[in-house]
Amino acid sequence: MRFVAALAVLLGHMNQDGLPMAWMPLSRFSHEAVIIFFVLSGFIIYYSTTARTPNLKMYAVARLSRIYSVALPSVVLCVLLALWLSYLPNFDPSRLSNFSLPSVWQLVSSLLFLNQSWMNQVDLPLNNPYWSLCYEVWFYVLFGAYFFAQGRQRWLLVGAAALIAGPAILVLLPIWLMGAWLAASGRYQARWATGLAWLGFGAPIALIVLINVTSVDKLIQSTLYANVPGYWRLVSSQRFVTDHLIGAALCLHIASFSSLPAAVQAVFIRYQRVFATLAGFSFTLYLFHRPMTQLLGAYTPPQPDSVWQTALLAVGILLACWAISFGTEKQLSAWRSGFARLIPVSAAAHG
Repeated sequence: MRFVAALAVLLGHMNQDGLPMAWMPLSRFSHEAVIIFFVLSGFIIYYSTTARTPNLKMYAVARLSRIYSVALPSVVLCVLLALWLSYLPNFDPSRLSNFSLPSVWQLVSSLLFLNQSWMNQVDLPLNNPYWSLCYEVWFYVLFGAYFFAQGRQRWLLVGAAALIAGPAILVLLPIWLMGAWLAASGRYQARWATGLAWLGFGAPIALIVLINVTSVDKLIQSTLYANVPGYWRLVSSQRFVTDHLIGAALCLHIASFSSLPAAVQAVFIRYQRVFATLAGFSFTLYLFHRPMTQLLGAYTPPQPDSVWQTALLAVGILLACWAISFGTEKQLSAWRSGFARLIPVSAAAHG
């Protein structure tokens, strides 16, 4: 599911950047894909934390290594690429959908994941998908503060993290918590009647498609924008009404899977190594594809309506991100070792 979500984001951005992918229906669901990431993140983080992370230091090392192994190279690449482009003769920034001349604050804000906090609203040059990582990082911080701290300290830390994160991030926190709740409750292992399981598996997909096709999410967003003062401050959270519906639907979709017929589950089990391989570079795909789609769309646009050309470009981007992942998320052990040395042993005492 992680790879499919990352692929939807890639195809959607290809379409936006002059690489027509409308022939792929999945390209319509780039925003919904981010909500999938949030639900899956909540589920995985809760499950892995309770199963394998007995103290705060281990949690911090796991989260920091996972995040920075991909985020740091992505930020450095985007800043250097934007600087290089700005020095090219006859460079026209209007040809790129997300270009800005990088500043020191953009670099600092991106590395501290403050781009979506309060009135900051900073974009990483050439890589606006970075916004959702800023959300996820603060979800991790809030969860870690609640899970590992106790008593008064817990609420002081949660409150401080919430104040830094800001309202836009907090508005979508319940979606992440839905995934965490699903893992905590064990409902994903519940046994349902087969017919009910198929309904639970299929109805959420139908709901997501219906929201997308009818554009009801954008209608609600525009209505609130026009009638709620300062609504614009929610920035990337302005579709929170339907985003929460999608989050709940995804939880139902995941919970129903274990009750599907064994033959259906066997298909996923048979190809689980393939799925694991694809998911294994999905984070790199998410944080590295946008500079590629913008540059390809601006400087090597395909022929209009050329399915083969855009398909080959998509495959090329996927292969490039897969190759990059060997220097990013596939180096997790080295990052873990580094952060384990940096974080004081005393942090373990708060577990």
